[in-house]
Amino acid sequence: MRELNFEIDATAVVVFISAIGVLVLQLFLCFKVKRMLIKLLPVALLVVSTIVFSICSAFINGWDGLGYLFFALLSFGLIFVCGIGWGIWATVRKRN
Repeated sequence: MRELNFEIDATAVVVFISAIGVLVLQLFLCFKVKRMLIKLLPVALLVVSTIVFSICSAFINGWDGLGYLFFALLSFGLIFVCGIGWGIWATVRKRN
């Protein structure tokens, strides 16, 4: 019988845990908080971190710049995860 070998990559685990954490946080804020400014807080922090990491990636050479680029792309992807959370919230709100 063939044996399936699965490798657990630490980078993938960090990305998935970050995405799930941001989605849960965004959904919690959307459903429990009344003020729009607080609901937009994760998106604002992720936009700032994306800009900062992008600037660091552009000005730092070598492998460190590539690391900053990874974090910039991760932050940018988490902005889309926040958008998914907003979409879920809007759909549930419209149905109720």
